[in-house]
Amino acid sequence: MMNSFRDVTQLLDLDELLERILASALAVIPYDSIGVLWSYEPAADALKVKARAGEMGEEMLLMRMKPGEGIIGKTFLRGEPRLYDSMRLLEEDVGNMSEDNRRHLYTAYHFENVCSIISVPIKIEGRTECVLIFYQKGQIPLFGEAEVRLLQSFADQVSIAITNAKLYAELSEQNEALIRRDEIHSSLMKLSLQNKGVGSIAGEMARVTGLPLVFVDFIDRQWHPRRAEWAPGWSMETLVKLYQSLQPPDYLTTVESEGEGPLLHLYPIASARQCLGYLLVQAEGRLTPLQLVALEQGSSILALELMRKQSLAELYFKKTQQLFNDLRLSKDSAEYWERSGEIGIGPATRVAVGLLEFPESGDPAALGTLSLQLISFVREYVTHPALPLAFASERRITFLLMVQEGYKPGELERRFIASLAEWERKAGIALFGGIGSVRTGVEAVNTSYQEADKALAYQKTRGKAGPIRYADIGVNRLFIRQPAEDLTAFMDEIFEPLRPAKGAAAVLEDTLTAYMASGGSAAQTAAALHIHINTLYQRIHKIEEILGMSFSNQEHLLHLQLACYLRKTLPKGTG
Repeated sequence: MMNSFRDVTQLLDLDELLERILASALAVIPYDSIGVLWSYEPAADALKVKARAGEMGEEMLLMRMKPGEGIIGKTFLRGEPRLYDSMRLLEEDVGNMSEDNRRHLYTAYHFENVCSIISVPIKIEGRTECVLIFYQKGQIPLFGEAEVRLLQSFADQVSIAITNAKLYAELSEQNEALIRRDEIHSSLMKLSLQNKGVGSIAGEMARVTGLPLVFVDFIDRQWHPRRAEWAPGWSMETLVKLYQSLQPPDYLTTVESEGEGPLLHLYPIASARQCLGYLLVQAEGRLTPLQLVALEQGSSILALELMRKQSLAELYFKKTQQLFNDLRLSKDSAEYWERSGEIGIGPATRVAVGLLEFPESGDPAALGTLSLQLISFVREYVTHPALPLAFASERRITFLLMVQEGYKPGELERRFIASLAEWERKAGIALFGGIGSVRTGVEAVNTSYQEADKALAYQKTRGKAGPIRYADIGVNRLFIRQPAEDLTAFMDEIFEPLRPAKGAAAVLEDTLTAYMASGGSAAQTAAALHIHINTLYQRIHKIEEILGMSFSNQEHLLHLQLACYLRKTLPKGTG
């Protein structure tokens, strides 16, 4: 028995250990016996044969004993050894076996010559995990309490050996995982240091995980290696919304496919709570710990790669902004045409400037990434030759637009405005914008920029998101830089004296605004107000009397028209 203990406790391989347990157990029993070692598998919630010695046939390997079923299941639940040396005890614990298990058991061995049985639990950390069962052959029962105590002592020693083997297996697995993690990190970092790009990194991640994998780059709006056929419903916009719905640290999303198809695992690449991209991984089941390690290692390196790309873009923006300012402020025509020629602008080239600005409420940490994404998005609508320059600085993004041959009048601006409307719809972010007039010549860039800046200021003053062309502002361009207080005071000079006492109807105010809206038509105004025309004339006379103005005086009339126009067009709260 001591030799058996020493033999068993020296083993660290769990599978080999289970085989040796049975052989060692039989070695300490002096009688002709058959032994079977059963092990509980939580996934199946059943005990399965792990080792057998003697004449047991292979049919026993098909048995699945539920806890509480038969001798094996009862021993598993009781957690105590039992000696079966009478038919009464045997019938008590065998009677509830399933028909399948009973058939497999009696096919594996004919039990006519078995006269006593010992069933012993093997516990690990207080929990039964295995069951040893011994069948004594012969005509006279020889197993007794001494053999029960002997095998129970053996089982206690075996539980220690199994615990050691499991700990060794866990440590070996952890060590292997650490080695593989270092290898994965090294291979991915090597690609990053060699500037192989995010596509190569994504390809290496697919190799080390052994799974179909696609990386979606939100900055360049590209799929690496390409849009996956197995993820047709996941657009960039859908992935962004998914990320915004997540709560840290639960970033990994697993989506089950219809029917019995594989799972789709979605892993975001983020920095400062700004999503830079997404990894889409297809797998038949849950990801293994090593595959999760590969995803975590790869996501960190991809994040660094994207942040580096963003830093390079910011450097490019500074150089581009310098070139743009040189064109805008150049006073020397020779120097201007030399610099503008670098980006394809000649004396007859028609150009316009577009300016966009993120709202003040936006997250400053996310502006760099959002600017890159927006510029990439606009380039999909306005092709590169038509967009030679684009750069971002703080909240503002500047676009230099160039009319291409074959473009109809206004087509370039329409494409630009359409791209921004689509961006706002997909990204859920509204911007203020202004577009200068299309111009040619040395002053084209600077003049169009000044107009775009005024149009942008006009939109911000109105608090209205979206771009507007400078040409569409009309007479409002006269008031773009006018302080809101001055405009309010100008309107109050007209409307304040006409305002009624508290609780009374605003008869005179409504009459004045309706009269100006109708272009000075008395008949239209009376019809709109549902009053007699003589009543209208009485009200007009009252207004002239209160304000000290005459509707027949052109200067007075312009004053009144302008006050009504500003009241209608300026944001509520200004006047």
